[in-house]
Amino acid sequence: MVLNWSDIEQRAVAGEGVTEAEALAIAALTEPEDLRRLHAAAGAVRVEHKGNFVNTCGISNAKSGRCAEACSFCSQSAHFNTDAPKYQLKSADTMVAEAREAVANGVREFSLVASGRAMTSAAELAVVKEAVGRIREETGMQTCASLGLMGREALADLQAAGLQAVHHNLETARSFHANIVQTHTYDEEVETVRAARELGMYTCSGGIFGMGESWAQRVELALELRNLEVDSVPLNFLNPRPGTPLAEQADLTAADCLKIIALFRLVLPTRDLIVCGGRAVNLGERQDEIFRVGANGVMLGNYLTTAGRPAEIDLDLLQNEGLVIRPPPHKPHPPSLRAAVRVDGTDANGVA
Repeated sequence: MVLNWSDIEQRAVAGEGVTEAEALAIAALTEPEDLRRLHAAAGAVRVEHKGNFVNTCGISNAKSGRCAEACSFCSQSAHFNTDAPKYQLKSADTMVAEAREAVANGVREFSLVASGRAMTSAAELAVVKEAVGRIREETGMQTCASLGLMGREALADLQAAGLQAVHHNLETARSFHANIVQTHTYDEEVETVRAARELGMYTCSGGIFGMGESWAQRVELALELRNLEVDSVPLNFLNPRPGTPLAEQADLTAADCLKIIALFRLVLPTRDLIVCGGRAVNLGERQDEIFRVGANGVMLGNYLTTAGRPAEIDLDLLQNEGLVIRPPPHKPHPPSLRAAVRVDGTDANGVA
């Protein structure tokens, strides 16, 4: 298929993503000149829809290890022998303290991530609700949680406590899901995202790349996320963890990662694309290119079970690229908590 880059870019600027046939043709590109044109188009679309603002997110590994689910990439599964930390849910005080540190390092969205199929304990949910309310009030950051396969009623309860965003990755394409996850279905993943969206919450859902999926399956995931109308797509690149079934899976290149970002930008031209786990391992010295090929967000600080690089390095990267962090959606109390955050301008598209 011959790609009409001018037409693709024009439609993407208007908010229309590429067709499935175009996405598959983009996925098949290998020639340097074709990739250059892809990167340029995706970068231009990012500028059109996102300007020079970027989203920054941070996480708390709020509850770690001993998970009954068997997800082949995850070192927190009880099915695998790994060195991942194991502990029960942190206290609200601890999570709030982590959020305070995150906002001082430039984070605008903070997510509480808990291992397990779903958080069903009333006692644990009470702690999360307290933490969410305090984080929103004391830091002004957008509040997010990743608590597994949560139903509408539980999500509504968390929303009433101040939770604004729900993170739940589909992980991969429907056609590849059973190769990676053995203990729950793809439909269960989708229903969690759909429940959050129906409640009017900001939905954050993406996947992990480099797990053995084909380029066609990467396109399949992008189209699924478009159909779900998610707000934000975290793009993770596999960092193989010892002891997991994917411990020896390492076939991504930096060029692959950049092409994935550009592909997703052209499929999802108006959505937030956040580059998260595996960034340093897979992109190395090419991390500064992620925004030029379509990303408009990045995770700062550490990941769930692996360390990220110091926040000041990423903040310098943003500054060097002429980018500024979108201000948090709320004014914190007290205001002085935001003093160290490197933000500028006004956020015309902030989440209420």
